[in-house]
Amino acid sequence: MSAAITLTDVSFIYPGSDFSFSCSHLEFPQNEVTLITGHNGSGKTTLSKLMCGILKSVTGRVDIFNRDTKNLTLGEVGKCVGYLFQEPTQQLFTPTVWKEMTFVDEILGRTSNETERKALDLLEWFGLTGLKERSIYYLSRGEQQRLALCTLLMSGANFFILDEPTTGLDKNNRKRLYTLMDDLVARGKGFAVITHEGELIDKYAYSQVRLEKGKVIA
Repeated sequence: MSAAITLTDVSFIYPGSDFSFSCSHLEFPQNEVTLITGHNGSGKTTLSKLMCGILKSVTGRVDIFNRDTKNLTLGEVGKCVGYLFQEPTQQLFTPTVWKEMTFVDEILGRTSNETERKALDLLEWFGLTGLKERSIYYLSRGEQQRLALCTLLMSGANFFILDEPTTGLDKNNRKRLYTLMDDLVARGKGFAVITHEGELIDKYAYSQVRLEKGKVIA
């Protein structure tokens, strides 16, 4: 199975900090859900930010679909890898659901019938069609999360990094999230999921990366 993201001989240290991260080799395959687990402070967030180019490694390289992140802008990375924050409102910026779906295309001057069709198809798939004109601030957490995922798909991302995606979700919304993830994997997408959630770990136990003190231990 091909790797969406590969880390090779990577090291990173925060300036003025004694925390360091290192990894000799790690691959995150496409068409699969890989969990990133470990105690608080183990390096999960550092790893995820290296994977999406927010942080640049001191040594080694991080490849996204065979391209070194050091040679990519964040905009170029965003076309391949989508990052879903633990708090989805951190990445929702416009007044309504529909504006959020078409925001990027509008500012790039490329809105078209194709853009609108894609947005409508995604809203229908994610169960958000009836909320098209609703303010993003009047959505439930689960709805905000699904909308954020929709916007990442609008950008063209094929791999997604989710930071504690089940936080604050009730049972029904967790099941809806798992179904969407499975559907996306079936369509060729890949996931890396930071989590402490036992239910999520049990569901995707076949593929895990466990961190401790900035190192991959399993």
